[in-house]
Amino acid sequence: MKRFSLVLVLCTVATVVFAQPVEVVHSAVRDGIFGISGIIPDALYFEELRIDCATSGFWIGPSAGFLGGSKEELHTRQMRTFVSHGITPIATFYLGNVGPDAAMHAEQIVAHYTTGQGAEDVGIPVLYWEIGDEENGTWGTSCEPEEYARRASILAPAIRRACPECTIIMGGLLDGPEMGDWALEPYLRRFLVAGGGDWIDTYAFHYYGLARPDPRLPDAQLYDSAVDIVETMRALMTEYGVGDHPIWVTETSTFSGGMGSIEQSEGEQAADLLKRYILLWSLGVEKVQWCYLTEPQFEGTGIGFFDQSGLIYDGIGPYDRGEGTKKRSYYAYVHLIERLRLAELGDLWRENGVTCARFDTVSGPVSVLWQDPWGRQGPIWVQPSGTVIVEDLTGERLGQYEDRFRLDLDIEPVYLLGSVSEISQAAPLLHSDG
Repeated sequence: MKRFSLVLVLCTVATVVFAQPVEVVHSAVRDGIFGISGIIPDALYFEELRIDCATSGFWIGPSAGFLGGSKEELHTRQMRTFVSHGITPIATFYLGNVGPDAAMHAEQIVAHYTTGQGAEDVGIPVLYWEIGDEENGTWGTSCEPEEYARRASILAPAIRRACPECTIIMGGLLDGPEMGDWALEPYLRRFLVAGGGDWIDTYAFHYYGLARPDPRLPDAQLYDSAVDIVETMRALMTEYGVGDHPIWVTETSTFSGGMGSIEQSEGEQAADLLKRYILLWSLGVEKVQWCYLTEPQFEGTGIGFFDQSGLIYDGIGPYDRGEGTKKRSYYAYVHLIERLRLAELGDLWRENGVTCARFDTVSGPVSVLWQDPWGRQGPIWVQPSGTVIVEDLTGERLGQYEDRFRLDLDIEPVYLLGSVSEISQAAPLLHSDG
């Protein structure tokens, strides 16, 4: 039995059967910030959850036997399903012990999916290629950073020969104080010193954690752990001449249910999802992929972190509300995409446990406002500039205001639809007529 860790290694090799083959629509796919990663057993949810990109739990081995075999058929069917729902597919090369023939096979596979029959079968060229995954973890593609740089130096040129316009993505790095010399900062530094930056177009990290601090897991990551991670990555990348390259989060999540003595509600998970996306957006992260869509039976117990990190129940475990039942986090993700697709971030203000992100959208100004109850408790006053409608994170209307109004928030963010001139943590002054 694996021991739970909030920087738990995530290996997802499984068999997935999509509901039915679908016809590919040869139209432009979406390619924004909103994504899903991990095992995806039922893509029909994508009719409602209109994400931009997806990486599944299947990996491509750069080896003989892939093209023309059952694994090619599996990957093609999976990516074709994504494209049929308007989703950009992201492929992952398994980066285990890279042998002398790996480059040749990788070049053939990339050519197949970018200019060959594979691109025709999928419906578009596959232009994103991740190499390895959690290479500073403890499984699968784990290796010393110098060895990861060596493996990247073999596969990346092969990808570029087959497809000069393709994007090569670093396998997502983990972080945490318990990782020592293999934590994100020392690992990435050694990788860059070894010349790995020559081969990477986009850098990536993974982070998980709790929806609120808990003394039983004092080192657990929270949603705002991303601030330090992104700052660390950006500083290192700048130091080694790749500071202008994008950063992605290819896996992130928290759970709902129970894990040992720690329990989290559906509302806490939903709040955490929304806050992660908004904060990462403000940090300039280009893509964010929640892991998972449906609870995956990763730990196989129904009470593990990842067994409960999905947005849809799988019917297993004491906290489960029935197979196929959508969690509050699912509806929060649907509404987030509906509200903020194609939005432009204006600014993000954080002070004393309160955060407000202001966006310009096609339907007008939208702000996302929340208060972390472990940082501050008490009311917030909002001054509209015109009419402001308040929605909860699933889109339920909570009120409409033209004058200054008070909000009493717990952990869940709210949407403010309309122009806001001021948000204050202090009560307005009383004015005397005399």
